[in-house]
Amino acid sequence: MFRTTWAALTAVALGWLAVASAQEKGDADKDLKRFQGSWTVVKWEEKGKPLAEEKLKKLDVKLVVKGDKYEERVDGKLEEEGKLKLDPSKKPAAIDLSIASGKDKGKNQRGIYELKGDTLRFRFARPGDERRPTTFTTKEDEEGGVMTFRRDKK
Repeated sequence: MFRTTWAALTAVALGWLAVASAQEKGDADKDLKRFQGSWTVVKWEEKGKPLAEEKLKKLDVKLVVKGDKYEERVDGKLEEEGKLKLDPSKKPAAIDLSIASGKDKGKNQRGIYELKGDTLRFRFARPGDERRPTTFTTKEDEEGGVMTFRRDKK
């Protein structure tokens, strides 16, 4: 009797894990679909201070997402490209970049994201750092920034 009960409980637990895993993948796919398109940075905070609006406009930072690939452009020039992987089951939602070109080619970069409507916010660790940020705030003595993007109109 004990073995039958244990086998039944194990089967139920494995079933729940399979459902949860499929649900998480479905949520990641859903967010990835919402990431598609072109985005322009509208706010950038580093070391606890926002970047001046005129400097931000001059940089003209764009993010373009097609499938699971991304491109970062600054003033029209391709700065970096690679693949992204989302995990919205984490709190805050996690993003991992595999950088394929640019100065950090071959490195991975861990971050967090928040997607609300046509606004997308990121905070990343330095490329190659295994730690993942946990908040969307920066401090004077910390590396990395918080970038807020707005979806470009078609």
